[in-house]
Amino acid sequence: MSTSRPASLVAPAVLADGRGLSGGMLRQLFIGQCLVLALHLAWMPAWLMGLALLVAGYRLVQLRRGLLRAGILLRLAAVGGLVLALWLQFGTLGSMDGLVGLLLGVYLLKLLETHDRRDARVVVVIGLVATTVAFLHDQGIPMAAGALLAVAWLLQSLVWLSGATGLRQAWRETVWLLVLSAPLMITLFVIFPRLGPLWSMPQMDRASTGLTDEISPGDIAELSRSDARAFRASFEGREPAPHERYWRVYTLSHFDGIRWSRATPDQLAATLERPVDAFVREAVRSPWQSQEGARFSAELLLEPDNRPWRPSLGTPLASEERQRYLADGTLEGLAPLSSRSLLSLSSSGAPPTNPSPAGDRWHRLLPEGVNPRARALAERLWRESGGDPDTYLEAMMARFGEAPYRYTLSPPRLVGQDRVDDFLFDSQAGYCTHYASAAAVMARMAGIPARVVAGFLGGEQNPDGHFTVRDYDAHAWVEVWRDGAWRRLDPTAVIAPERIEQGAQAVDDGAEAYLADARFSPLRMREVGWANRLRQEWERLEYQWQRGVIGYQRESRRSMMAQLVGWWREAWARLDALLPGRGALSTALGLVATLVVVAGFALLARRSWRHRRQQRDPQWLVGNLQAWLARHRLAARPGESPATHLRRVAPQAGPAGRALQECAQDLERLTYAPLEEAERHQRLRRLSSRVDEVRRRLGRPGR
Repeated sequence: MSTSRPASLVAPAVLADGRGLSGGMLRQLFIGQCLVLALHLAWMPAWLMGLALLVAGYRLVQLRRGLLRAGILLRLAAVGGLVLALWLQFGTLGSMDGLVGLLLGVYLLKLLETHDRRDARVVVVIGLVATTVAFLHDQGIPMAAGALLAVAWLLQSLVWLSGATGLRQAWRETVWLLVLSAPLMITLFVIFPRLGPLWSMPQMDRASTGLTDEISPGDIAELSRSDARAFRASFEGREPAPHERYWRVYTLSHFDGIRWSRATPDQLAATLERPVDAFVREAVRSPWQSQEGARFSAELLLEPDNRPWRPSLGTPLASEERQRYLADGTLEGLAPLSSRSLLSLSSSGAPPTNPSPAGDRWHRLLPEGVNPRARALAERLWRESGGDPDTYLEAMMARFGEAPYRYTLSPPRLVGQDRVDDFLFDSQAGYCTHYASAAAVMARMAGIPARVVAGFLGGEQNPDGHFTVRDYDAHAWVEVWRDGAWRRLDPTAVIAPERIEQGAQAVDDGAEAYLADARFSPLRMREVGWANRLRQEWERLEYQWQRGVIGYQRESRRSMMAQLVGWWREAWARLDALLPGRGALSTALGLVATLVVVAGFALLARRSWRHRRQQRDPQWLVGNLQAWLARHRLAARPGESPATHLRRVAPQAGPAGRALQECAQDLERLTYAPLEEAERHQRLRRLSSRVDEVRRRLGRPGR
């Protein structure tokens, strides 16, 4: 009996001496680190990749030239340098990016002190955690595919560390583990809620809308340069026409002569000496509006945002969850969005009908002594209109539609104190904020309550029906209080009606500013048919992924479970109707069925436990193989040992002969040789694999 160890069993590419790590295993761990790091590099500093290369290079040189291991001083210096670099990069370690960077840095530096099998397993586990953390950045399809690849590689590393004898076996067991885990993963996804503290880690530096809570002429024009997505919407029932797609985000009612800003409920309550609940209420339905005015029912897929605003088509009326309904028509969530979220909302599609609790006087306030030329123009138009507010507003809007006023995506910069005057009488070229600001100021100059509304106009409709609203769809318009309700005035509709119907891309003046910050955006290829169809198809797929997988939340889970329970009750009712007795017999059958299911699971568990124990016994494995060979007319002779039997029939077994020879050798080593636990486990795994190979190559008896 030979006692030499086959070269294929030693697997020098993984373990150098059965315990210490070889260069091959370090390379395996380094590739895993690169795959995990690739998931984060779009949000993390690129120098982390340099850190990974530096650590891996040091370990490789150390292994090949026999250098000393990294001492405690070197490791402490590395950690200190990492912390300092992250602090210089992010300004703090308390942000999400800082914490994720620290996790990744520690993951990379761990390779400095990874020398044996246990250390390698720790590296792999940290990699699995870092892979999960990547979903805090993004939850799209590319991220999911990359994470699956990284997890597969890390699991393959664990299989190598557990004693795999070859690359093919390692990948086969890895795939098998992933397949076995899929049913449990799907069950946990469908039934159990998400882990809120991890999944909803706050990201206070992220804003999706690009809008701020104050604007001055020219601010929103900057957003035409960006293609960043703000939200997506799908409608149940009637869809809005292009001229109805006014997505309200917030209301600006305070003007200081230069900028329009929003007054929060707390500020209004303190200024006007009123209770806060006079301006805001938490509810599932708006306390300010009649629910009979609902015209649109939409499901919004909102991007992460560090602010609580929620867009609505016109005035928000009701939602499935509690929200903050402001009296000025603004809708706020109870907390900022830390990840993409679904919001079901019904809205009116029109401005609010309720009077503002702040009163008309608040919406007529203007600073003294500013914009004198605009005030003189307002006084002249008021006289010419005979003091009629509606006639005055019509004359004001008509003036915006006359030359030389023009609508441009690249408006001239206004820097003076009287910016409305500068726009109306000097530049006479502007974007929506210029016209909205001037219209609201002139309405107030005539004593008409007015305010500015900031939000979005339009949105691209995908072939599957959903709408995508982006930063360049940002828009501002005016609301004036007339005849017991707020009325929308949009000067843009007068001077640039193509902007209302077709979006910002239809504006020719200053078109070079459109998507200027997104030079490689696929939206630039809208005119190329096949490229545009490909882009829309990808967006449709990504939207369905976000809505159905990432957006699967408590309501979806309850709905699915209720549907399953309903199907079960319906099936049981039909069965009960077919049985006599309609009571006792059906109950008895139900109990019997339950007992049968429980007994079946118990039997399967017992058989599985026995099988696992037997698989660890080499005598049982070979005995079972001998019985199987007997059915192939290759039975053992009387008094013949198992190893001798396998060697004797090997030449008759054709393609399974080599595997039988190796089975005999492994059996003798396991039975007689004093093996360490690691090698014994490895031999037993190989024996089980060779037994399976013999069965596979010989086929069923009688073939």
